Amino acid sequence: MTKHRIRIGVRDNRLCRILGEQVLELLKPHLGGASCVLVPVGHSSDRGRQQPHRWPGSALEHALSEGGVDIAVQDMKDLPPEPSAGILLAAVTERRTPFDVLIARDGIIMDELPEGSAISAHTPLRRAQLLHYREDLAIVDFSGSLEERMRKLEMGEVDGLVVSASAVEHLGYQERVTEVFTTEVIVPAPGQGALGLQIQKGNKDLLKLAKHLDDPIARGEVEAERAFLAEISSDPAVAVGALAKLDGTLLHLEGIIADRDGVKLYRDEEEGKPGDEAQVGARLARRLLLDGARGVLGHAGNPLQSH
Repeated sequence: MTKHRIRIGVRDNRLCRILGEQVLELLKPHLGGASCVLVPVGHSSDRGRQQPHRWPGSALEHALSEGGVDIAVQDMKDLPPEPSAGILLAAVTERRTPFDVLIARDGIIMDELPEGSAISAHTPLRRAQLLHYREDLAIVDFSGSLEERMRKLEMGEVDGLVVSASAVEHLGYQERVTEVFTTEVIVPAPGQGALGLQIQKGNKDLLKLAKHLDDPIARGEVEAERAFLAEISSDPAVAVGALAKLDGTLLHLEGIIADRDGVKLYRDEEEGKPGDEAQVGARLARRLLLDGARGVLGHAGNPLQSH
């Protein structure tokens, strides 16, 4: 690497700063004479504001496009299906637990929650699947960080929180988890549990640097999930879930499309070989759309953004 300072952009919240610090540490052995600095993009005061039809990672992509940062560290589930012009996904890091989890008072699991329990679930995908599983639940939205929502739980304003396992792991709340959801209950968001490093196309030095963190298994799984998403919709308000598992010579993909209230939920699976990730994702999406899922795409509500 040439001797200069590399600006690593992250979203401006505690979780994303933690993720950025982790990436910075992983890059250090490969920096040569260069140095790195974290650059938070956006303001924490903006959290929770309704931004219809906008992906959480869009502001960071814009900062990268405008030259405000050199590398954008993104939670892969926050990215739109197609990157902005001139941006390259240089690396996908080793994946953390991709599932969603429940944090409830008194250590109870989903099936033990009393009828009508209030659950904080910030995304359309979680809302739809929770209501499909238990239509009696009251799904509520508290904007803010996981720490702020944990305080709402302690104050009794909700009976449980549904969040990503990876966010819980990074923020140190593992001991509070009362249930890890299988895909029978919640199929997670495409890319959940993996980080992506984005750069401007044509920057060979940064591409070489980022490639040190690229995990081929995680990249293959994420590519299949995002191909599934791309075939369906670019609207973050649409409830689309996908989870791929790349195991040796087999790629297995499970996907769902649902309406806002989980009344109509379309689910199926597809398999293929490593190297065919995009085709596997597209095939599964097209089959679900032909099975009737296309009918739910025009009824998405406002997107909710959270971990």
